[in-house]
Amino acid sequence: MKKLVSILCPSYNHEKYIKFFIDSLLAQTNPNWELIIVDDCSTDNNVAEIQKYNDKRIKLIKNPFNTGINYTLNTAFEHSKGDIVVCGASDDVFMNDFVENILDAFEQNPDTDVIYSDLKVMNHNGVIQKNEIWKQPRCDKNTSLRRMFFCSNIMLSPSMALRRDSFSKIYPLPIPLSQHQDYKMHIDVALNLKTLVIDKILIVYRKPSRTSGMSVHNSKTLRTRQLEENIVMDSFLQITDVAKLREIFGDDLLQRFGVLENKFIPYYLGMLALDAKTEYKKLWGYNQVVKFITNPENYNLLYEKYGFCYKDFLDLADNFKKTTIEKKYKKYKNLFNFSIIVILVLLIVSIF
Repeated sequence: MKKLVSILCPSYNHEKYIKFFIDSLLAQTNPNWELIIVDDCSTDNNVAEIQKYNDKRIKLIKNPFNTGINYTLNTAFEHSKGDIVVCGASDDVFMNDFVENILDAFEQNPDTDVIYSDLKVMNHNGVIQKNEIWKQPRCDKNTSLRRMFFCSNIMLSPSMALRRDSFSKIYPLPIPLSQHQDYKMHIDVALNLKTLVIDKILIVYRKPSRTSGMSVHNSKTLRTRQLEENIVMDSFLQITDVAKLREIFGDDLLQRFGVLENKFIPYYLGMLALDAKTEYKKLWGYNQVVKFITNPENYNLLYEKYGFCYKDFLDLADNFKKTTIEKKYKKYKNLFNFSIIVILVLLIVSIF
């Protein structure tokens, strides 16, 4: 029996782009696909554009209210029936051999759960950037996890395809996420599933305009990304075995903590996160230590094994940048000290 690819597609206000997305599916060299497209209460003519197509492989669902990307992806998955699941974006374009290559890749790699590929890039007006190709990282999954723990997301979501039973292992996707929904998904995938990057370009990714879209860079989306770091980092709490922890973070753990024990994993992760690149990741790490020692039994065990006491806890604050209040205090303190010196000098001069 031929395998079926389900394209799960949230769509919101993509009236200008949806035609190109659907046309790229209709042009596929392999016709074994279905499109579950969920309109998230668009305020433009997005639905009308979708309804122009009369193809039994296209299923349109309209959300009763604006729910967000992950709620919409969950809905699409619940209405799909394909053996392979792809999370599509209704402003991107598939290469015409996308379905064919994805099915071939899974057939040739029966032990693989997730397939990634590279991307071409176009601007928001659909002009392909000739020399711009985004490549998926070719590092092993533990290297990817370390980089995603300490730094940021490194994987590209467009073109990612999963076996249905593999997607079920990360379903349902957390509803609140908007900026980091793919970031968390990549961490969950790397922690639980076997991945493969194939050396093919299967998607043309549309860059957002500078003024609109969920991916646009502005102060609001930046704040949202920062706020979502906490949910993303929680994914690492799935690690419950020190052997897995060592696979990801290496033998440096032994030099830092000595003999590892499973019950201390939240503490280890918290202390590691204090070395992360962003303040929000560090704050997550600090909070893990707080949660761990809130339990008196844990606190006592931590002291017995590592000599960790209240002074050490207070010293964790040294991992953070100076706050605005601290900077102002230091500024005014220095100004005050300078003023005192000037006054003393003037007094001395007046005396003599």
